[in-house]
Amino acid sequence: MGRMETHPTQAASATAASLPGRAARAAKGRLDLGLALLVVLTVLAVWQSEYFLNHVRVITPTSHTPSEVRGDARSGGRSSAVLQADDAWRWQCTLREGFAYPHCTFTLKLSGPSGQGVDLREYRLLRLWLQPQGPSKTLRVYLRNANPAYTRPGDLSTQKFNQVELSTDLLRNGQIELDFASFAVANWWVTQKNIPPSLSHVEFSNVVSLEIETGTNAALGDYQFVLKRVELEGQRMPTERWYLLIISLWLAVAFLWLLSRMLRLSGEVRARLQREQELLTANKQLDQRQHQLNQIAKTDALTGAFNRQGLEEVLQQSLSDWHAHQRPLGLVLIDLDHFKAVNDQHGHQAGDRVLTGVSQLIRNHVRSQDMLARWGGEEFVLACKDSALPQAMGIAEKLRGLIEAHDFGDGLRVTASFGVAVMDRDRPLDDLFAAADAALYRAKAEGRNRVVAEQA
Repeated sequence: MGRMETHPTQAASATAASLPGRAARAAKGRLDLGLALLVVLTVLAVWQSEYFLNHVRVITPTSHTPSEVRGDARSGGRSSAVLQADDAWRWQCTLREGFAYPHCTFTLKLSGPSGQGVDLREYRLLRLWLQPQGPSKTLRVYLRNANPAYTRPGDLSTQKFNQVELSTDLLRNGQIELDFASFAVANWWVTQKNIPPSLSHVEFSNVVSLEIETGTNAALGDYQFVLKRVELEGQRMPTERWYLLIISLWLAVAFLWLLSRMLRLSGEVRARLQREQELLTANKQLDQRQHQLNQIAKTDALTGAFNRQGLEEVLQQSLSDWHAHQRPLGLVLIDLDHFKAVNDQHGHQAGDRVLTGVSQLIRNHVRSQDMLARWGGEEFVLACKDSALPQAMGIAEKLRGLIEAHDFGDGLRVTASFGVAVMDRDRPLDDLFAAADAALYRAKAEGRNRVVAEQA
């Protein structure tokens, strides 16, 4: 039987025809492998979500964190305390008569050289490896927070006392775990410092120190404490957001897979999708440019705050909210005191620097819902949504203190007067402005650098 021969052209054609099939199978294999790997990673991300999300900050004596101990001498007492050098924070104190509430305090300083503390809002648990010895049955733990709204520079007693008092019986194993939700602001501090209700809640945005102190009505005598370790545990992000990222990833994968299937249909479909994408990109760029132009039209060029047009839109929306939902609107008129003297003595460039600095200072220290506008010259308007008169007054007083304490360069300082009115009843916006303007006039007449509310 003769041998069947294959023409070289036929062999080449068969080989060429098989190449797309091989490429498709290879691509499908890579896709299957990628999906399998993604499934494994998803299971691991769900199973070990606590490991990925939890964040622990550890403080030990080797962390070079400054610390100190003190008795109650500042309060007129005779109690004393001594910090001992060791591989742990170890201190001794002796409570003596001489002060109505004898105590000794250990302080772990968390603030840096600039005095800025640490933001602990992302943390939820505080663990202490602590061994107390002494006749008292309780001890107190403070997380001291500093805030310009109530903290005065150089006066440590004006730092907020976020505290929890616990029984020493809970420390028999030398360790305790405290939930941040169990902390409360010390009532004596709120009363003594005349803290308004709006600032009397716990706060961990700028914690400058961790303190451990003998408990309430501690018995006189000798005490010894050993602190080996401090841990702060929190979450890098909420669990819900973690799962949302996983879902979003799978949605993205599904989208890409569908997109790849569509792109394989034909060159015509791919070209049409490309053209549509180009149009979408162009429209997005046009929308972004239009948005930028709209923002420029509503923004004061010098200070970056809203201009009158921008403020009018905010006020009209706030007025609609009042009519629809009875949500109050606080209006604060701000006028820089003796601003003409700034321009005359330091020049207009310094005046512009002050205006820009005041605008930036205010926007950095108000809520995202509060809108600032430059009303003209050295006058600003702050619209505070969902703010009754006490809240609007508190915001204005906070800003007054910030402006007064701020250095605008080369030792240049200014003050400002504030007039506050609130839309909490039906009346025209003109009446609201007139009431705030009258309050501002009284603030200037009474000596400037003050906050005055509208008269009832």
